[in-house]
Amino acid sequence: MSSATEVRLLTLLNITATRYPLDRDQPGGHRSSTSTPTPASPQPNEGQAVKRRKSVVFGGEVGPTGSSFVRKRLKVDFGLDKPSQKDKVRVEEVDDGLKEGEEGVLMEDVEESEDESGPSGSQDMFNLHFGPSPSILTPESISAADAHEWGVERKSLKGFGKSVESRPGKTDELGSNEEALNRITPALLSSLRGTKPVPLVSTSLSHLGTYKDFYFHSLDGEVDGSETKLLGEQKESLRQAIMVHTFNHVLKTRKRILKNNEKLSRAASSGHPIDPPRDQSFTRPKVLLLLPLRSLALHYLSTYLFPLAPPGTQIESLKPFTTSFSLPSDTTDPLAEPSATQRYPIDHLVNFRGNSDDNFRFGIKITRKAWRVVMMPANEEKLMDCDILVASPLGIKMTAEKEKSEDLLASMEIVVVDGMDVMQMQNWDHVQFIFDHLNKIPESPHGCDFSRVKPWYLDNQAKYLRQTILLSRYDTPEGRALFHRQCYNLAGKIRLDRASFPGVLERVRPGVKQVFERVDLGQRGLGGDAAAEEVDKRLEWFLKQTLPSLLRSAVSRQNTLVVVPSYFDFVRLTNALRKSEVITFSAISEYSSNSEISRARTTFFKSRVPFLIVTERFHFYRRYRLRGAKTLVFYSLPDHAQFYTEFLRMPFLGPGGEEMEGEVDEGEVQSRVLFSRFDKLKLERVVGSEDARRMMSSGEGRFQFT
Repeated sequence: MSSATEVRLLTLLNITATRYPLDRDQPGGHRSSTSTPTPASPQPNEGQAVKRRKSVVFGGEVGPTGSSFVRKRLKVDFGLDKPSQKDKVRVEEVDDGLKEGEEGVLMEDVEESEDESGPSGSQDMFNLHFGPSPSILTPESISAADAHEWGVERKSLKGFGKSVESRPGKTDELGSNEEALNRITPALLSSLRGTKPVPLVSTSLSHLGTYKDFYFHSLDGEVDGSETKLLGEQKESLRQAIMVHTFNHVLKTRKRILKNNEKLSRAASSGHPIDPPRDQSFTRPKVLLLLPLRSLALHYLSTYLFPLAPPGTQIESLKPFTTSFSLPSDTTDPLAEPSATQRYPIDHLVNFRGNSDDNFRFGIKITRKAWRVVMMPANEEKLMDCDILVASPLGIKMTAEKEKSEDLLASMEIVVVDGMDVMQMQNWDHVQFIFDHLNKIPESPHGCDFSRVKPWYLDNQAKYLRQTILLSRYDTPEGRALFHRQCYNLAGKIRLDRASFPGVLERVRPGVKQVFERVDLGQRGLGGDAAAEEVDKRLEWFLKQTLPSLLRSAVSRQNTLVVVPSYFDFVRLTNALRKSEVITFSAISEYSSNSEISRARTTFFKSRVPFLIVTERFHFYRRYRLRGAKTLVFYSLPDHAQFYTEFLRMPFLGPGGEEMEGEVDEGEVQSRVLFSRFDKLKLERVVGSEDARRMMSSGEGRFQFT
């Protein structure tokens, strides 16, 4: 081929590439099947002001407006200082690009070359993680996640301490995309301008922006009830960052769809239709905020979400929502009185101030000029028009059974579960039900345009990209099982790992004898068979070892309080004791009526019955002082370490709740605790990490503290 022919061919190729650019909205960046060029954007009418776009990248190259203004806004308005290379935040300052009256949201509107596949758009974690073809969605990684083969790496999570990161595959493949940016919309930053800057928000936001799964627990000293404020700094920062992150995700999702709608409309009107872009899911709701109580839902929205609304945004149904999720105006909250801080622990005030109802479900629809709160009794179809679903586990479970549909959970891309410790005191099976039905292909189409659904939704692979954020007061086996068995995020998952716990034994009055007995489970490991047999082994140990020992002593055969962790164990134990002819007892649980509770407390205090059996959940909800006990038996350690010290304070309390000096001899009070190898997390929160390791590995089975 001659040189003149080569030059002519190269020139033709260059002209063709210019006139027929790649359709960047198609999967893989391929050109539309049509051979017509993409129509030019319509020119503005005469006299109409031309909207100019400007772009600033914070943490990267300086844009045309410079970076000092953006750095000042981030630092002053949002508490964000200059990020490191690992904590980059991308800020786009542009016009919203939406016509008057058009549904949408204020968000960045960068040039097409910088949208999804351009040099800056390709580095946005939103596009990398939830694009039509995520790079992490490979057969090898999916197989590893399904087989629960996760490489583990211990590291320090900035702002939170030691953590454990897991990703599917080999450990040496762990890593992060250092060039990926967490792009924050300008409307969001302007809304944050009026909010109070909170420390650790920027750090938390940089972590959440990676779209990994997170399990946060034991924040602000709340694990053992030693926190000094109703809402700790770490949790407040984390909750605000979660709302910013989820709202930012909703904005980007809606903006992309609206922009593609406009592009398809222009192409159709020009007579040159293009292939639909893959930018949608089965249903509209993308964020699930799972909360245990109405009071926490009201706190989340009024404190963290509604302040993010752009200036001039109307929040529809705000008053009915506030009224429904607050206490009635003619009702006085006893926990809001100043004296309540003296009568109740801090965790009880945090959980039960306000409306403590646990049955609710509502949605929030985000549009350009208004936010709409879709309240109950909204049916599934009304909630399908929302972007954020806020609900309790009970609310979702009951309505799903009533409507015989779980389609609302089909397209969740971010799931936030806050208050897992409270949910365990409610009904953990409801949480399991929700995670079992997340990201399933819906039974009904609900008006879905399947030509625009992302391929990984159609392939039933959405669970491998869903981000799950879990928050709990303390770490539990149920929380870990949910995190390890129900979270398949291929981007990885991070769990906080407290190195050591000091324990709470120092808060017990000196002189009280505390005996810990390890239940012998044989030589089995920690597998499922041993865990299933542990329930029967513990009951057998109590009936054949602990109870006869209590009855042999003149002190412990009366005035004995038995604390049982769950209602399931409570029923098994009381049924077994009713068959015995040598023991009489009273029993109260979280399901007991007020008259039953009053009668049981009175008979036990007056020594008419020697044994009183109560559940941990009863203490969690009521926080009653059970006077008259001299011996306290823990069928299993409570999840909340503070409960252990509260029970051991009861023998020394007077009628008004004050501690009595000299009324009860410390030598007369003792405790007996049963624990097994499955109680490691509970044990280390009570006795401390160092003693817990010794008690778990020692050949001895009986340990005593005074």
